Amino acid sequence: MSMPDSERYRLISTLSGEAYPLDRLEEFAGSGESLEVSRVSSRQPEIHPGDHLWERFAGFLPFDEPELSVSLGEGDTPLLPSGAFLSEYTGSRNLWLKNETMNPTWSFKDRGTLTTMWMSRAMGEKVTATISTGNMGHSVAAYAARAGLQAVVFIPDFTPREKIMPIALHGAHIIRVKAPDYAAMKKQILEMAGRLNLRIVSGNGPLRVEGYKLTAFELYEQMRGEVPDFILVPVSACGHVRGIFKGYRELYEAGYIQQLPRMVVVQASNNAPLAQPIQQGKRVVIPFTQVDTIAEAITTGNPMGGDEIIDKARRFDWPAVDVSEAEILESQAALARAGLFVEPASATTLSALKKLIGRGTVKPAQKVVAMLTGSGLKDFDVFRHHDQQIHDCELHNMERTLEEIMP
Repeated sequence: MSMPDSERYRLISTLSGEAYPLDRLEEFAGSGESLEVSRVSSRQPEIHPGDHLWERFAGFLPFDEPELSVSLGEGDTPLLPSGAFLSEYTGSRNLWLKNETMNPTWSFKDRGTLTTMWMSRAMGEKVTATISTGNMGHSVAAYAARAGLQAVVFIPDFTPREKIMPIALHGAHIIRVKAPDYAAMKKQILEMAGRLNLRIVSGNGPLRVEGYKLTAFELYEQMRGEVPDFILVPVSACGHVRGIFKGYRELYEAGYIQQLPRMVVVQASNNAPLAQPIQQGKRVVIPFTQVDTIAEAITTGNPMGGDEIIDKARRFDWPAVDVSEAEILESQAALARAGLFVEPASATTLSALKKLIGRGTVKPAQKVVAMLTGSGLKDFDVFRHHDQQIHDCELHNMERTLEEIMP
């Protein structure tokens, strides 16, 4: 795979506009701002025919020759109408669910991992590393195995065992870190990249964001060019919400759509470093320490580059919502009742929509997309919080047991 053309692309810090080379190992600007890939040319890209999503939208990506061999079949995930039960539960008559749990490692992370692996292959790297509460570690381990790279995965000591085991099975080296604060742990690890000459990918890195743009392009195709009024995203490291919006923004700049969706920043009330300041009209992150939430996939308490998301919320009128632990569990159960088994972090979007409709921020008829980001198989511990209708019986009294439970 050839190196992306550094004469046509560069990295730009998202608030101050400082420029960096595309092959920069460090994922953030020297000031700590997020970086994003920017085209040097003002010529807008075009959509072309192709078998794969990233072939049709190749002009929007900083890779001239994406490698099919690195793909595990990510994308093409269902966009489902919510159905009557969830419509009544949320109050929305026009709710759609983007089921990212159908990706190869059961979460949205695979789209971003694909593009970071393309970069590693283009740079001739032998090792890639990441910091993760589980989902991204699983994704990076799987794609590294596919790409012939050695993966190193840093995880906090609270990571569920069911997320650790697949990482190990894919052959990654797991470094389990006991640290009082996950955000501080992440910052310290990322600072090692330049010293070790090692690409350490995080959830908010610029190349990972390029992969998340593919979600916007896929929604554009699935909705036949119609733009949703709102897209609800569980937010932790910020890359996912940033990437989806960047994809829509580039479609808008290229003239394919006439409006932008309003993103909704969704977090747990026990860890709302972005949702709180957005709701309060503040302009900087409010750090949370010693985070304790059942939505462990969104536990970054002081996200690097978070100020940019708050700035975008102010400029583009993005709502933000935080939801309680009880609300998360209730929504997880509601989604399960509708046939969708998601991890607690994914369920936050349903609770958030219910609140937004109650406040009048979202109208019942407006088109809403809720991102279902990770499978319920990612976290078995959550079962202890839910009632389970398990009926034990002897062989001779099965019929009586069945009669007792039938309506």
